[in-house]
Amino acid sequence: MIESTIPEDAATTAPAQATPDKPSKRPAWVQPATALLVGLIVGGGLGAGAVAAWSDPTHTDEYRTLQQEFEDAQSKIADAQRQATAVGAAAQKAATDAAQRDAELDQRETAVTARETSVTAVEQQIAANSIEEGTWTVGRDVAPGTYRTSQAVSGQCYWSITRTGSNGSDIVENDIVSGGFPTVTLKEGQDFTNSRCGTFVKE
Repeated sequence: MIESTIPEDAATTAPAQATPDKPSKRPAWVQPATALLVGLIVGGGLGAGAVAAWSDPTHTDEYRTLQQEFEDAQSKIADAQRQATAVGAAAQKAATDAAQRDAELDQRETAVTARETSVTAVEQQIAANSIEEGTWTVGRDVAPGTYRTSQAVSGQCYWSITRTGSNGSDIVENDIVSGGFPTVTLKEGQDFTNSRCGTFVKE
């Protein structure tokens, strides 16, 4: 009879056979639900970022471009306003200067007119009281009064006083003078003739 060579403790030391896993008690829908939840969380985070980016347009290139164009337009408008202000000030100064020049010209014109009027009056007065060469009727052409030559005569000077309407034939007084300042007294109803004596001026 063959003796067994297996040690006595072999039966006790032999490895125990693996027992099969117990079936899981989790329902079948838990794993898909978990995956869906994770997807929602991740997707929600991404969506929130997208919404945040969409709700703040200042972070877009288009907004920055428009902002720069707006600032450029504002700068141009400010420059145009400054130029318009400068032009307006220059125009106002020109208008003020023109008005001042017009006022000065008006004053000068008024002064010149006054002088001309004064000179004309003096000339008229001198003319009314002066007798040039020629024959004049006293009371019509010249005023009655005493007249004297304005300058000393040189050469031969002839003057005569005749009765008006006698055509110089009715001589009241006459003289031929070669020097000095001849003087005559004239009355209405007389004619006075001045020949080469210069100008007689009323005294």
